[in-house]
Amino acid sequence: MNNICLNIFGSKIFYNLIKELSIDYNINFFEKKFTEQKDIVLRSDIKIIFPENLKLNEVKDFLIKNSPIIFLVNNKKYFEMNKLKLLEFHVILLLPIDFLSFKEILKILITKYSFFKQSKIIINNYEIDSNQRVVTKGNIKVKLTEKEIKLILALHNENGLKKSYLLEKVWNYNSNLESHAFETHLHRLRKKFQNNFKDKNFISEKNSKYYLFKSV
Repeated sequence: MNNICLNIFGSKIFYNLIKELSIDYNINFFEKKFTEQKDIVLRSDIKIIFPENLKLNEVKDFLIKNSPIIFLVNNKKYFEMNKLKLLEFHVILLLPIDFLSFKEILKILITKYSFFKQSKIIINNYEIDSNQRVVTKGNIKVKLTEKEIKLILALHNENGLKKSYLLEKVWNYNSNLESHAFETHLHRLRKKFQNNFKDKNFISEKNSKYYLFKSV
């Protein structure tokens, strides 16, 4: 069973029709208004909503999140979607819609979303997006380089690594080759975390090994 969950807001009839498609996802229906289910909405994967009764400012609060929303509308102009900054996972579909076409749209959207989820890693209070090369904590986002991402992921997968291993793993250098690349990238990475997140210990060193979040 796929672990993707579809949450449908606003139409029990549509919920029943989706169930008849026999798609391999968990499907839930919520009787209450979309805006009254804020905790569920923010936690859920794919959201399918009928937004005619929503105000524009209510929907904007949810569009900043990265999980997909499918808007099923009777009139695009009514919802003024051209005024909203949509993320790549948000889709607007004009009713009526052919259900086989909808199933294909849903499949493509879930494939993209699944790839997106796999690129995200949570390390303590940080969210690392290896696809976008961004680290996020709270409302602060910091851009990382490809090497910085690889360095973090190498230490995340196996904490406590020597410089020689990291040079080979991240930079593809021979372990016997001396290089200042590691020190340069490590200094810049530490500086980003210290300046933006006030974190002086994101990567620490002990006995010539490097660690994420290890007290020394």
